[in-house]
Amino acid sequence: MARFFKIFVVFVLVVSLALFALSRTENGGAAIVNGITPSSSFTLEKDVSFGNHTRDKVDYYMSTDVGASDRPLIVFIHGGGWHRGDKSMYKFLAEGLTSEGYDVALPNYRLYPEVKYPEFLLDNARAIAAIHKRFPSRYLVLMGHSAGAYNVMMMAFKPQYLEAEGVYSCYTVRGVISLAGPTGAFPMTDDPYTTIFPDLMQGDDAVLAHTNQPLPPLMLANGDADSSVSHINALKLGEALNGRNIATVKIYEGADHTDTVKWFSRHFDHEGALKADVIDFIENLPADQGDGFCK
Repeated sequence: MARFFKIFVVFVLVVSLALFALSRTENGGAAIVNGITPSSSFTLEKDVSFGNHTRDKVDYYMSTDVGASDRPLIVFIHGGGWHRGDKSMYKFLAEGLTSEGYDVALPNYRLYPEVKYPEFLLDNARAIAAIHKRFPSRYLVLMGHSAGAYNVMMMAFKPQYLEAEGVYSCYTVRGVISLAGPTGAFPMTDDPYTTIFPDLMQGDDAVLAHTNQPLPPLMLANGDADSSVSHINALKLGEALNGRNIATVKIYEGADHTDTVKWFSRHFDHEGALKADVIDFIENLPADQGDGFCK
């Protein structure tokens, strides 16, 4: 009994440390949370190549749920300000979705200073095309956090990127989910972003510059305590799309920049409604009636 109690205390301490670490720093905290995240809800195929660059790799987390193949496959693009981050950080997020019966693909992409806008978008388009080629009968839901949220939005708002790779988003992408994504509501003012985006996300590089075209259903999620990407980004995009019945805007009271990704972890999902809202959004996406998903 005493040994069991000691093991339990150690487990509680490890979980508490993980929760604290992820609340302070996404990178270090993710490694700890991943370490205490089980793997029973998926099979993992790591580092599948989709090109010639070192970072042209994708991880596939395939749910053990027998109904997963009947659901959209979720493609998650990581954040990190376009100059850091890696797919390996997000086992906890993938497990949070595979345990709900969804397959998840996590691709990498090249980062600054190796590339700047729009090269990383070209990488995302190539990755999505490779995923679609592997699962040609599966619809996709594109989801990203922070920089990755911007990237997935641009896949829909500038469909030329996907079309150049033979993917027609209105017929393949059932929905797009932005978790704290910048939309161009404010100009880039700090390094290295002023170099990554020469137009400071105020020109053709802004999501807000491309709202007058057919788009798949969108979910725009942000915390109102996010000091990295203001929730005004989501509100302004929602306003620009007002009347088209395609954008679901969710602003989470008290949530910061990290909350909108960490709440997918089984160790955090009780703290906010975001994960449940995302699942609800996906489950209620319109069915294919033969004319695509865009409005």
